[in-house]
Amino acid sequence: MTDETDRGEIHLGDLARALAALKWENDDQAKAIAACLGFALHTSPKPKPPVEIYDRQRYPSGERTPEQPPPERPLFVPPAPEAVPPLPANHLAGRIQPLPERAPAAPDDSAWLQEGDALYSAEEQTAVARQPLFLERTSRHIVSAALGTLRSGAEIDEAKLISAICRREPIPELPRRPEATLELGCQLLLDYSASMVPFWEDLNGLIGQVGEVMGEGNTRVYSFDTRPTEAVCWTPEGEREPWQPEGRPVLAATDFGIQGRSGRAQPDSAWRIFAERCRQAGVPLVILVPWPRARWPLDLGGCPELVHWNAHTSASTIRKKIGLGHRIG
Repeated sequence: MTDETDRGEIHLGDLARALAALKWENDDQAKAIAACLGFALHTSPKPKPPVEIYDRQRYPSGERTPEQPPPERPLFVPPAPEAVPPLPANHLAGRIQPLPERAPAAPDDSAWLQEGDALYSAEEQTAVARQPLFLERTSRHIVSAALGTLRSGAEIDEAKLISAICRREPIPELPRRPEATLELGCQLLLDYSASMVPFWEDLNGLIGQVGEVMGEGNTRVYSFDTRPTEAVCWTPEGEREPWQPEGRPVLAATDFGIQGRSGRAQPDSAWRIFAERCRQAGVPLVILVPWPRARWPLDLGGCPELVHWNAHTSASTIRKKIGLGHRIG
């Protein structure tokens, strides 16, 4: 093995001694050696004095001529339009022929035209608001009386309690007096048939009147054309849902096709089927009819309650027929 000698670090003095041993022959080699040591052999350009020094030399008294403003840019001027060539002195005669007048020379004084002018010139009259079949001040009471159902109330039925004691019957629970409630809501069926066209506005108003009393969430609105068994409603998802009893009162509005007929109405057989389905389900059925009682059908079956849909109908009139409320089941 050969011994390695530690040569140490090379410093700037070592570099200077090494460069001094080099024999340069021309100026380029001398400049290269000087550049290694950080020197330059060429002269640097003379620095320019500040502008203020020139100003003191040129203007000893402190006066200075104002600077000349920069020359303005020339404005852009569009070229002048070409001159219109002169028209020839001679011109050709036009060939356009005037058409005969189509309007009659004398105004038409026909009688039917005068009547039309009189209609157009007539003053506009204020339209009278149509009175609904159920007035706003009584509609809440009528709907409550027609769709109320019975449930056990808070008050004790003393008459039944005394009767049971006198007969020595067991009393598992105290009898309570029934009270009317609207908690079950209702099903509202509206007849939008051709004969009910004069009452379509009342049908739409009935939706709001029933919804204010029963609550929109407790009111299912169905529509049908003449046959109530084909009534349908639309769910929030946009699906078509047919009518079926749901254990809540049913309120229907129809005219049984009385419009344009004489005598008592002969309803479609679908009404008898509809009333029978309500009876079998144990739900009360109330039918609003806008025609007088003398025109009502007699053979509906199912024992529905018919109410005259009229401004003179009151809640007391309905309670006389229905009582305090309906019984479910």
